[in-house]
Amino acid sequence: MKDRLILLYLLFCAALAGVAIMSVMGGNAWIILLLIAATSVFAFVIFNSWMLYISQLVKQSNQTLNQETGKIFWFSFSNIEQLEKNQKQIALKFEVSAELISNLAHPERVGKRADLIANDPIGKALQSARTEMLKLRDDDEKQAWISNGLTHMGKVMRNRAEKKEYCFQIVSSLVKYLGANQGGLYIEYEDGDGRYLELSGCYAYEKRKHLEGKIIEGQGLLGQCMLEKEFVFMTDVPQDYVKITSGLGYATPRNLVVAPLIFNRGFYGVIELAFFQVMPPHHVEFLKRVCENIASEIASLNQITNTQQLLEESHTLTQELQSHEEEMRQNMEELAATQEEMARKQAELNSYLAGINNTIASAEFDLTGRFKNANDIFLKVMGYAEKDLLGKCFDHFMGDDSHVVMMWENLKLGKFFSGEFKMKDKAGKDLRLTGTFNPISVGGSRPEKIMMFAQFTTQEKEKVNELNGMVMALKSTLPVIEFNDQFVCKTANEKALKIFGMSRVELRFKTILDFIPHFYHTAWKEKQFQILEEGFLNTELPFVTATEALNMEVSFSVTKNLEGKVSKVIVIFVREVPEMVPLFATM
Repeated sequence: MKDRLILLYLLFCAALAGVAIMSVMGGNAWIILLLIAATSVFAFVIFNSWMLYISQLVKQSNQTLNQETGKIFWFSFSNIEQLEKNQKQIALKFEVSAELISNLAHPERVGKRADLIANDPIGKALQSARTEMLKLRDDDEKQAWISNGLTHMGKVMRNRAEKKEYCFQIVSSLVKYLGANQGGLYIEYEDGDGRYLELSGCYAYEKRKHLEGKIIEGQGLLGQCMLEKEFVFMTDVPQDYVKITSGLGYATPRNLVVAPLIFNRGFYGVIELAFFQVMPPHHVEFLKRVCENIASEIASLNQITNTQQLLEESHTLTQELQSHEEEMRQNMEELAATQEEMARKQAELNSYLAGINNTIASAEFDLTGRFKNANDIFLKVMGYAEKDLLGKCFDHFMGDDSHVVMMWENLKLGKFFSGEFKMKDKAGKDLRLTGTFNPISVGGSRPEKIMMFAQFTTQEKEKVNELNGMVMALKSTLPVIEFNDQFVCKTANEKALKIFGMSRVELRFKTILDFIPHFYHTAWKEKQFQILEEGFLNTELPFVTATEALNMEVSFSVTKNLEGKVSKVIVIFVREVPEMVPLFATM
């Protein structure tokens, strides 16, 4: 259309120029008339084409504006006015479109003018983009809500406390963040009857069924969730299932959710929540993710608990081993008990034996009780050569007494024996031994052989009996008081009690200073260390009884245990000295 108008305009100008030239130059009148006619025709055609072009522009602008075109008269001058209006409307649409585009990131800022392009393709596209932006923004807000919730619950779960309090903190924080009205956290346990759930933390609960204490697998909604490990989402809650109460009354919740706590395919418990409103999808997504985190924390707590139990079991086992070691040590001490007993008796009489050598005899037997080998001490005391005993059964030495037979039956089962027993030497003489029979296992739990460790105590027993007789004779003859290393009374014989006029109960916990006059106390304290250091002292001392003052010749004897520590100080009152004793003159 534009090319046609330009061509017609050029022809019109050419014809008009021809008329002007011919008129000036005085050309033929017919030619001038012909050119005028042609110019008129060209002018009419140009006007006609121009009006037709304007009508086409009006039609196109109406279509652009989504206006009803109707019938357009191409020769109507109103088309020019309509075209002008359409141009303004198009400019306004461009302005509104630009405003919508600039506010795509802020949909709430869009004004009422957006309706001007509501049915326009650009407007529809912008509205679609705006809707998508709103959806994306809503999704971002939901994801931010989920992330903030996970962060908040993470902080709560990091503040570990006692298990009940810890579970309460978790469930109360979760209920508040989700806007729930009630919530309960159930932890999985296991006993001899199987797996079960137990309420460990709750928020605003008032359920009768929780009085049962345990919820077994498959029982009710919680037990079914435990069995299937799937979410339970109820919007039709029975009237008698749960009530949400307040100061104004109570009501049945609209939505009940039971969520399993699963981590690495392991089931650790259940969370039950009650709502007045149905949970939106992003709340459900948050609940699923936070349940996994809670399950992870419970798994960690269980692992810590299991580790503590293993440590406790290990500690118990260590204590048992130490107990066995202590028992073995005590057995070894019992093997030397005769020596220690004799040493104490000799210290009491200042003529105890200087000591005896620790001697231990050992022998090896198989599980049937047959002799395999022994050390020189055993062979020497028993009077045998090793070859004479090879293959001999235990009853050859110990007899076939029922107690001995039972002891060997227990030894075959791996049981330990400790105590005193008898054996016969080669000459048939009864010998007494103190020791142990030990089942020995090599690379397995079943014993492979029996080891005997013992000390021959026949002579020692006889000597102990003799020393006991001597001690008893001494105590029945002279007054004797025993003190500890701090010179606090432990015991006394009847003669000493009679001298000081006290009962045995009254004597207990009195110190030696209670029997010595006050003016001797300072001197006594200076010499107390000397007595403990030297171990023996014979001197004369003044004493105070309930009725009189006495000057006595006394003998101090210090006895020590196997560790070299003072076990007691024995004071023997030898005789009464008639003259006054100078201040520790003889000490």
